[in-house]
Formats: sequence, structure tokens, C-alpha cells
Amino acid sequence: MKPTVSLGILIACWLIAPARLLGHHSGSEYDRSRVIEVEGKLLEVAWQNPHVHFMVRSTDRGGKVITWDIEANSLSILRRTNATPDNLKVGDTIKIAGSPSGRAPNRMWATNVLSADGREIVLGPEIKPRWKTSVTGATTTWFDGGKASNGSAGIFRVWSTKLDDPAELWRDDYPLTEAAKKARAAWNPITDTVAPGCAPKGLPTIMGQPYPIEFVNKGDTILLRLEEYDTVRTINMAPNANLDALPATLLGRSKGRWENDTLVVTTSRIAWRYIDSSGIPQGNSSMIVERFTPTRDGTRLDYTMTITDPQTFTRSVELKQSWVWRPGETVKPYNCVAEKKPAQR
Repeated sequence: MKPTVSLGILIACWLIAPARLLGHHSGSEYDRSRVIEVEGKLLEVAWQNPHVHFMVRSTDRGGKVITWDIEANSLSILRRTNATPDNLKVGDTIKIAGSPSGRAPNRMWATNVLSADGREIVLGPEIKPRWKTSVTGATTTWFDGGKASNGSAGIFRVWSTKLDDPAELWRDDYPLTEAAKKARAAWNPITDTVAPGCAPKGLPTIMGQPYPIEFVNKGDTILLRLEEYDTVRTINMAPNANLDALPATLLGRSKGRWENDTLVVTTSRIAWRYIDSSGIPQGNSSMIVERFTPTRDGTRLDYTMTITDPQTFTRSVELKQSWVWRPGETVKPYNCVAEKKPAQR
């Protein structure tokens, strides 16, 4: 069978993933108002972070051979579904659907894969089947709510994102200074990247990552582990700690204190240049106060972040989100693999 490429219009109700994952992983490179299908020989499949990758060799209608460079959601997203690459064998002819790139004619963001043995894999939570009524990848824990626990467990456990929770950390209507407005307007979401490849993210951007987090009590310090990039934040709990003389870092210098069951963390000395992933700059005098409050029944961890940054905001900005407690969830190794340069057509 001769490999072919077909093009169709993506209907409005088709969703690649919930908003939190879209904002985190989608990228502005892809035209999400359209869907294309590519059928061809599977040259490579990499089930990895920060994105799953496929290389597929196909032929266009004019007979020209095209090597497609295709990415999809991260391993950290897919391993909390029942999607696996087990039926995808190099050398097989597969079919793959997704959004075309606006940057290169041979790139796409994949949502659905049809293996050579006729099994369909959906590559993210809430992606609808395209060819089959029964698919792999539709089973997921991403929407499971929090479970009640012994309240004495407090904050020191693993907390997880519930994707259909309406409380999303970032917003669009920031009170920006004129300088910040110009910087944001000049930022190009296609050519500019907040954190390219496996480069780590700093505070506050890293707090928008959708994967599990864990608080670990080390006495005079508390470690906050975040799955993305295997990030570890150190919160100094010593009352007399002086952090002002320490050099700035991507995650800043954090000092914590308790207000009843709420962990209050104040961070300054932040070397990271951004607020979120939309290119909003962060000034070098930015100060962030975070409040982590577990609910009485232990099902949820409420979070408030207040940013005071006179170079970026005309007034302090308060952002909120929450996590839930799911028994058995862990912060897994991220094991980021640097992405290859896009293949040329």
C-alpha cells in the first residue's frame, strides 16, 4: 500500500487535552483549528519527556517522500493513562492524526495513533477516539478527586493535579507596567522559548507544572519536590536564617514559617527571567509569598501565590490553584531527553 497524507478540518468540539495540559505543553507552533492524517512507515518512536516523539516516512500526493517529525504529550502525562508504545514497532505502517505545524511543513502535534495491528492509541486525557470505538490511553487518573485521609498527615505527602479543577494558576489580565507590556508584546511564542529542551524552569513558572509534587520534612529545611525536570526547592525553616547575602538562583532563596497548618514561604533572590510561559518578564527585585494549606479532611491542598514585582506589575498579583491527594501517587523520575532538531523536508 502506498503511504498517503490526507487533510481535514478539525471540528470545534475536538479537544486535545484539558486547559492545564494545553497551556503547559501545546506550544503555539501548531494550528489547532485543523487536523491532518499521515500514513507511513514508522522510523522511530521515543516514549520520553519532555515530549513523546515519532518519525514517520510518508509520500505526498505528488509522490515526494516526506519524513515527518511528530511530537505529542509528555511521558509524565501518558504514564498516568494506559497508553503504551507496545504495539508500535519500527518498520510498521501506521496512521497518525494531529495538528500541523505553522513553523515547518513536516511537523505535527499527534493526538491519535493507529498501529499496524489495528489498535488505536489516544495520546492524552480526554482525547476522543478517531478510528475505533475501543482505544488504549482513555483510562486515566488525571481526573480522580482527592481521597479523605488522616488529617494528622498534614502537608508532608504527594499532591496531584486534578485536570478538571477550574482553579488554574495563571491568568491573562495581569496589571502590567508599560515596560512589561512592551516585553510581552515583543515575545514571539513560536521563535522564543521560556525553557528550551531540558533546560530547567525557575520560580514562579515551575509552580504551574501539572505533575505531582511532594513535601519532605528535613527539620530545619523542607524540600518541595516537583516532577518536572526533577526540580527540588529548598525551604529554610530556621527563624534567624539570613538569605539576603546569598547569590540569586533560578528558584530563588526561600524562607518558611508556619501559621497553624499553613506553610508560608517567602522567596526572593530569584534569577529566573519570567513569570509564566507567555513571556511576561520578571524583575530582579521580585518577591513571592506562597501559602500552602491542606484541608481538614486531607483531600486537597489549597495554594495561593502573591507576587510583588514593581518592574512588572503595577500592584501585587495573587494567583491560586490546588492539588488533591491520591493514595499511591508518587513523584516519578522525569529523565528529560533533549529533543532533536526538527527534520527538514
